[in-house]
Amino acid sequence: MHDFNDFKTVVGDLIILIEEFDQLETEKLKAVQQNRVTFVEEAMKKEQAAIMKLRGLDKKREAIQKDLGWERLTFQQILSQVPVVEREELEPLFAQLSGNVRQFDDTRDSAQKALEISLHHINTAIAKKAAEGNTAYTSDGTPSKLDQSSNHHLRNRKA
Repeated sequence: MHDFNDFKTVVGDLIILIEEFDQLETEKLKAVQQNRVTFVEEAMKKEQAAIMKLRGLDKKREAIQKDLGWERLTFQQILSQVPVVEREELEPLFAQLSGNVRQFDDTRDSAQKALEISLHHINTAIAKKAAEGNTAYTSDGTPSKLDQSSNHHLRNRKA
């Protein structure tokens, strides 16, 4: 059976984890801005591990809330049901968690926009390259025009 201190501990763990998510998103944003693809990939791997940790913490929080008779209650609903002393302990935790989530959302939105812009630049470069004509490269890296007749099968699978 869980108690009130267990609930405070899990909320504190959530606060720390959301801070970690925000740091990961900040790293990802910087990596995108600097075109450092491997760092973006690494941040995304770390993010996946953090998501698994978040799922575990959320299940733990749900179990604790159930044991305390707060099953399916929001934090605001919990605050309205607890004694004043416990409310005074929880309010700052909930405020910090809420602030961290807002900060993370802002950082995540910025990183997402940066990724979209970067992807747009890549797509534009690919389209520009395609518009320049069908260019291939020789084994020594010099460009050479493709022979259109011999590569007909690359343009039309039904041919």
